[in-house]
Parts: sequence; structure tokens; C-alpha cells
Amino acid sequence: MMLRLTFIFLLLIALPALAQEQAATDTPEEKLRKMQAVEGRLPNDVVTSFKRRTVDSSQKPWRAIGRVNIGGRAHCSGALVGERLALTAAHCLFSQHTQTMVVPSLVHFLAGYSRGEYGAHSKVQDYIVPDEFDGTLGADKANLPHDWALLTLEDPIGQQEGFVLLHENMRAHAGKGPLLQTPMVIAAGYPGDRAHILSLEENCRIRNVLYHSRVMLTDCLSLKGDSGGPILQKSGNHYVLIGVQTASTKVGRTQASMGVTALAFSKALQKLEASTSR
Repeated sequence: MMLRLTFIFLLLIALPALAQEQAATDTPEEKLRKMQAVEGRLPNDVVTSFKRRTVDSSQKPWRAIGRVNIGGRAHCSGALVGERLALTAAHCLFSQHTQTMVVPSLVHFLAGYSRGEYGAHSKVQDYIVPDEFDGTLGADKANLPHDWALLTLEDPIGQQEGFVLLHENMRAHAGKGPLLQTPMVIAAGYPGDRAHILSLEENCRIRNVLYHSRVMLTDCLSLKGDSGGPILQKSGNHYVLIGVQTASTKVGRTQASMGVTALAFSKALQKLEASTSR
């Protein structure tokens, strides 16, 4: 229990089992139609991305967002944050099978991914996660402010695809005044029910902040595959990064999402920027 609200934390990399048997070849729409035929309506706890707006991943700034593919068996979302740097969630890189973090060579970043094609691809050379992150704890609240990862890519694909800049206040916050002028945010990702096209969860609001502003609770809806996707704000004609999606949750009966704010990883990012630019 936190702030008198009960949060049920679910890592986005795993979906609850559906109530009915479903053929492996069913599309997400067919699965939902079968559920509706049995129930007479969709169960209230079924969350889909079908109302989201999809975007053209060949256009800026969306081509800087991509899929993080892990060992050819799982995927998360991610975003370029430098010429050779990408951001995702730490739990995406934890192997449930071996109970260890995966080796970097198993991880690939596909910028501008859409329907099997992509603007640029790079293997991951190395990555960092906070020392405090413990994948064996799963969705334990102790992991919440530490569920981020910065990937160092073998190739500087950010040169051609561009990358998302941190919100200025997140980069150099002195602890005085409000961090953000508006609570409105946009979350981008490749959810499991439409894993091959980028979609946006728009018109969301930050509802609360925790852990000294390192964790945010939003009313965005998130699904399997969204983990690691960027949380953005519009600044003039540009989008800036304010955090990374990490988990879905419920506040009472209301669906919500958790994210790590850029305050948690801005210093580490700046260090990596300096080292990779040499």
C-alpha cells in the first residue's frame, strides 16, 4: 500500500492468461471477438491498444523510436536518446529462464520498426542498469525507481534516424520549482496486440509522483510490449523525453501505468553521452 492506494503491479513483459482457449494463429481482433461471443461483451479488465493512433515510423520523431528485440523470443519498446544510445526498461533485459540479465549480444535495437521493416538496426554492444535493480524481485516496489536501462549500440544509427532529447528540466533540475509545466503526456510503444506497428497513447495525465519524483503514475493504458517505450511531452513543435514506461497497474478499478522519470537516469545518460562521443 502506497499513498493509501493499492497498486497491483504487473510487468508489461507478461500478459495474464485469457479465460478461453485461443488458437495460436488468431489475430488479436479474432481473440477479442471469441471472448465477446462467450461473454456477450468484452470483460471489463481486457485492455487493448485498438483505440490508439498509429504513426508513420519513417517520419520524425517516430523513426527514433523502435523495438528492442531480445534473443528473438521477446520484445520491448525503446527509443534512441543519442547517436549510439537507446533507452528501455531494465526488466526487459532480465531472463526469467536463467534468472540473470541477458548478455548484450542477444539484444538488438530496430529504429523506426514497422511491419517487419525498419529504418536502422544495431546490435547492442553493452548496457547499464542501476546497481539497485534486482530482476529476481520481479515487480516488487523496490525495483520501481530503478527499472531503466541505457543501451550502447555498436553502430551510431542515431546520426541518421535522430534521437529524442531529454526535457530540459529533467536534465538539469536543481530541485526548485515545478519540473513540468503541464501534466499531459504521450506514451509510445509496440503493444503485444499490435506488436508490429508503433502506436501512441495520447492525452494522458501524470496523476502522482513517487520516490522523490523518480517514479510517475499516469492514466495511460499500457500492455505487454509497451515496456521501455518513451513517455513524451510536446514542447513547441518538438517532443521531449520525460520518462520510460515500466509497468501497468490498477488504482482501485481504474487501469493506470507506472513509469520511471528521466530524473532517475539523466546523470547516467550524460556520462554515456560524453564517453560515446570521444
